[in-house]
Amino acid sequence: MNFYRSLATIAGLLCAFGAQAHEPAVNRYRVNELPIPDSLMAGCLSGYAAGASITRINDFGIVNATSLCYTTVDPATVTLQYLNRTFVAAPWFGAVELPLTSPGFSYSYGINDRGEMFGYEGPETGGFYAARWTVGGGHERIFFDPACDTIQFQAGVDGNGRYTVGWGLRGDSRLPPPVDQLCIRMRWVIRNAAGVESLGPLDGTPAGINAFDVAAGTSDRSAIRYDVPSGQVRVLHAADSAHSVEVSDINDLGEVVGRITLNQVPDTANTCDPGVAVHWDRNGSEHVLPHLPGAVSSHAWSAGYDGETVGDSGAGQYCAFTDNSGERAVLWQGGRAFDLNTLIPRPAGITLTYAYGVNRRGQITAGGYVNAEPLTSCPSVEFDPVTGQNSIITVACHNQHMFVLTPVGR
Repeated sequence: MNFYRSLATIAGLLCAFGAQAHEPAVNRYRVNELPIPDSLMAGCLSGYAAGASITRINDFGIVNATSLCYTTVDPATVTLQYLNRTFVAAPWFGAVELPLTSPGFSYSYGINDRGEMFGYEGPETGGFYAARWTVGGGHERIFFDPACDTIQFQAGVDGNGRYTVGWGLRGDSRLPPPVDQLCIRMRWVIRNAAGVESLGPLDGTPAGINAFDVAAGTSDRSAIRYDVPSGQVRVLHAADSAHSVEVSDINDLGEVVGRITLNQVPDTANTCDPGVAVHWDRNGSEHVLPHLPGAVSSHAWSAGYDGETVGDSGAGQYCAFTDNSGERAVLWQGGRAFDLNTLIPRPAGITLTYAYGVNRRGQITAGGYVNAEPLTSCPSVEFDPVTGQNSIITVACHNQHMFVLTPVGR
């Protein structure tokens, strides 16, 4: 607890210093809402939440996103099914669903300036298969390991034309046979331009790779930078028994963002746990980012090129509420946290709950809800300790909408 309190103290000092300093130059933004492909909404149940989560934006203003809606809700049989598939969108061409190898689900982590998206797809029978898509319609599976035929569980995350980075469950030659052949260890997986694959750091995942072949991510719950050609690792923040570190992004300046979480269970990382947003500069120096006033937790999701970082801050109940309505999208700049809802036109009539990506033009991807839109239903399967059985619990929630924020004057 002492370490976490010290982080909170630092965050408070940053707020105080920011309040005493001159107001930093902060952009105001115009808002464009992006559509969801009609093909992904066709099978959605009426009366239940439907929408999409937007992720990254490249320097040409093209974004990737993933749709989500419910297709089966049956309390009698405790059956809950939903559909999530990835797509690409932009204000000038609408939205286009990305192809699948077979019927199932898909997700993409981001989009680069080459028009490539990396993520995973899964057939209805199960499994995660790493995938690469292109804006031009290209689609391929990558990182397939025949030795893991019964446990295909991997994903692509990012690429720069020379290297593709991702993660997967793989065997560990250091273990005694036959356990060494079991695909049970999480590893970074790397593919070069010739298609040759190799393994990287253990017990973690990459978050991205920049134009200079430097990747950032986690290993053993710690934040690291990883020089792909040399295999050199630099630890940005080491985890301990009470804290884990997440990495969300690295830009071409070598800046990395993420967060430090206070583990609910010691030695166990959990994305539901509250945390403090952090930024590491190109030299590896760590800067704790303040929460919004009244908030208790923050995520830093993406690092820009004009001193800005974007993310969310709020109640920190990341898994308790399906639509995270207690969070607010944040722009960090000049050591201060700004609620992005105060930087968009008030007549927009929306509430932004998170900001996930920012490009060189300063455009930001953000998700949220339309204030005048009625609440809908979000069901989930939960264990009932009274009956000792699972049941479907339904709560009121918002449909999720996607927005691109463009600085006024650009």
